[in-house]
Amino acid sequence: MTRIRHSGLDFSVATLNFLANVGIVLPYVLILFKYQQTHNANYLAAIVVFYVARAASVFGTKHLNLKASSYLLICLWLGAIGSLLFCLTTNLVVVLIGALFLGYTSANIWPYFLTIKLHLSQQTDFKLKRFYWLIFAALGVLFGLDFALGWGYRLAFAILALLFIIALPAGRLLSRFSLAFYNDHQAADARPIKLWRVAVFIIFFAVIGLLTLLRKATIQIALPAVLVIIVVAIILLNLELAADWQAMPANKLRIVNRGFLLSFVLLFNSFFGVFVFGKLGMYLVFAIYLLGFETGHPLYQALAHHDSQQATRLARIGLILGHVLVITAQPVLYVLGLLLISLYVGFENPAINTSVYAAEVDDPDLAIIHKYRFSTYGGLLCQLCFFGLLVITSSLKHLNLMRFFNPSSVALKTTYLVGMVWPLAVISLVVSLITLYGQRYFKRD
Repeated sequence: MTRIRHSGLDFSVATLNFLANVGIVLPYVLILFKYQQTHNANYLAAIVVFYVARAASVFGTKHLNLKASSYLLICLWLGAIGSLLFCLTTNLVVVLIGALFLGYTSANIWPYFLTIKLHLSQQTDFKLKRFYWLIFAALGVLFGLDFALGWGYRLAFAILALLFIIALPAGRLLSRFSLAFYNDHQAADARPIKLWRVAVFIIFFAVIGLLTLLRKATIQIALPAVLVIIVVAIILLNLELAADWQAMPANKLRIVNRGFLLSFVLLFNSFFGVFVFGKLGMYLVFAIYLLGFETGHPLYQALAHHDSQQATRLARIGLILGHVLVITAQPVLYVLGLLLISLYVGFENPAINTSVYAAEVDDPDLAIIHKYRFSTYGGLLCQLCFFGLLVITSSLKHLNLMRFFNPSSVALKTTYLVGMVWPLAVISLVVSLITLYGQRYFKRD
């Protein structure tokens, strides 16, 4: 009986590890596929609500002043309920509630899971067993079969809800393991909510919701008006960034840059990749990013013979060269450019996690959340620049906004290359250069 119980807990921890790693993207993919399968407007609205909830919830967390372990359990319960709602009905109100729950879970499950892992590393020798990663792979194959064989996404949502429930014992187990850490660390008091920030927050994410809807459906809004909306959103985003600037002691620029690079590769180039590689472009770009992210740190360390300074120099050279290669849009060079940028993100990520956690002495629970908050700032800034360039290009060339997101041919490749790839790559490179070589002007970073 004891052996069975231990095996059950092992499976639960492995399931939690799986959900924490894929939770940011899997629910979104399921909702998107469900919309593409049914063309039901309710799922389109759910995509917008999910996207906004995922982007916004990382800014609103921690106001309940709970422990990270408690937030992790909340994520699991909301994920289970949200998935179940999508499984049971297509009712608009219910589906939107489900999207709201899944959006919150997607934004927060990994940061809080990582936070607890870092807490445990301070008090114990906790490590994920290789067995957990085997189950990770098996669950990935299960969802892959669902997609490939067309078993129906209602089943996929049912499986997802079941996995969240299976992960609950692991969440409670990690909560008990982390008690010793919390006994030694007094959490900081929650910061008071300022009404002006609430107003800016609501307006900004209402704008993000509108821009997201414009990506998914044809809505008749004058392009100059959309451009004004984007400018206002950029101003509001910078107000939020300025208000949060003192929340993290170090690494703010590096993290903002990380978020910008992530959106540049995964969002913008996943769409532009279709013009370079055809229908499989989006999947190829995602595979390139995943390869670079997972291998960046060990690869550069190996090339530099484990000399950290030399590895950092190589990664930075690769980042700059990557931007130059991307703007060629020649398939082989384009792939190499995206890979070099992804390798840099993968190289930076472990160092950022360690440094932000070590620098947060007041409330270690907030360290990783702050990281993702500043990363989200960078990602949203990239998205707004991307959409602004799209509006300008569409207006000058008299094109519909949807032509970029739903390309019927590669005939417009040069138009988007000159109007969007070149300027956005230059903006991304400038942000990176400021981050890499402008630290002396930002002493607190």
